[in-house]
Amino acid sequence: MDWAAQWQQFYAKLPVTLLNRIFALIFLLLLAWLAARFSWLLMPAAPATTVAAPVGVVTTQTSSAQDIQRLIDARLFGQYQPKSAEPAPVQTVTDAPQTSLNLKLTGVVATAVKPEQGTAVIENSGVEQVYAIDEQIEGTSAVLKQVLEDRVLLQVSGRMETLMLDGVEYQKLSEVNGAVNETALAEVAPAPESYSPAAEEVASMRREMLNEPAKFFDYVRITPRHRNGQMYGYALLPGKDAEFFARMGLKPNDVAIEINGVRLNDMQQAYGVINELREASQASIKIERDGEIRDIQVSLSQ
Repeated sequence: MDWAAQWQQFYAKLPVTLLNRIFALIFLLLLAWLAARFSWLLMPAAPATTVAAPVGVVTTQTSSAQDIQRLIDARLFGQYQPKSAEPAPVQTVTDAPQTSLNLKLTGVVATAVKPEQGTAVIENSGVEQVYAIDEQIEGTSAVLKQVLEDRVLLQVSGRMETLMLDGVEYQKLSEVNGAVNETALAEVAPAPESYSPAAEEVASMRREMLNEPAKFFDYVRITPRHRNGQMYGYALLPGKDAEFFARMGLKPNDVAIEINGVRLNDMQQAYGVINELREASQASIKIERDGEIRDIQVSLSQ
């Protein structure tokens, strides 16, 4: 049987009438879709009015913001000028009893005209720390308020109390005369005195000061001294190691007025000299003792 005969038999079995109706329906739907598509292409595009409205609003807001900024910049009612904060006046203390706190004042850096700008070295329970004004003393409720030449004033529970420099006898503030009544410097100084502490002691001292500068107060405590309202030197007192202080040829209340040719009438210069002593091999100290000027040569060679 050839292919033509097989196809005729298969076609004779198909429902030709039903298939014709299905194809006619599909053809009609295709024509309807094409007609609708063609009509949409012929219709004119609507104007994009919905997009134009927001653009206009944004432009109006920008313009209004610019106008408001121009009014602000014009400062029609003037410009606010904040008042600079005035420094709080330093409290004048006339009565500050000696504190009962178990503290030891081992060193001070004081300015006679500005007691609110000093620093103090205070020992509590065997531990020394450097405190600035308005800092609370660790382990207590006391706050450092003023630093004077021979004492500091602490605020304890709302009242002022005095902590004297270690080794200095307490006096009421009202009894202390601010002006230093010192004997004039002698014009002729005696021959310099030479002292040579043990090399081991000097090396140990240098190592400690390099690692911890506050260790300087373990050997020497300094207090500024003033004459006619101006600083002219530093009073020297022994630190923890009083024997080392003596071996350097110093006595309590000696006033150092010059070190290695540098006058000690300026606090910044004094600190610079102290830093230089860490590496110096020799120190030439000019001191005032009992109204006389003495030169002390201290060997610092290792």
